[in-house]
Amino acid sequence: MPVNVPLAEPLLVVLVGPPGSGKTTWARRHGQGAVHVSQDDLIDAITPHGFEYIYRPIYAAAEAAIARTALAAGHTVIVDRTNRTRALRERWLRIARAAGCPVVAVVMTADRSLCEERNRARTGPRRVSDDRMERMLAAMEPVALDEGFAATFDGDAVTLAGILARLKPGRKESGHEYCHEAR
Repeated sequence: MPVNVPLAEPLLVVLVGPPGSGKTTWARRHGQGAVHVSQDDLIDAITPHGFEYIYRPIYAAAEAAIARTALAAGHTVIVDRTNRTRALRERWLRIARAAGCPVVAVVMTADRSLCEERNRARTGPRRVSDDRMERMLAAMEPVALDEGFAATFDGDAVTLAGILARLKPGRKESGHEYCHEAR
């Protein structure tokens, strides 16, 4: 039996948080059955020696193509990138609207010092410079329901199964107090 059986629930999950906040860990821990769109993995595939600014449009096009295709096929998609501003999150909201599926934000809650510590422990191209890390942390904008999310969740308090149960009443796992639903 396949281990990554598709969930057959079109849903877009947008992870939000700075480098080192736990986005990839959350996606790996909770993303079984979902398509994982990882900016870092796509950068590694397209330019194996690390991020190159000139390829930025190609990275973005690859992310969007995978998300659109998976949602059109009825899959749950987890977007694993910082998604640090409303403007950056808007493209995911547009993709979800075009697919006619709900979109939720999962906000990582690791504090700044832990993110910096985790980043410093990284090696290779996935470690961002201290200067870049500072700029990324400074650019983080809080997620708000008025952006168009069906709900927002705290990453350390939710699972993908919990999200699906909250959005689809009648599923086995029930929601919890850490969910902030649009009303």
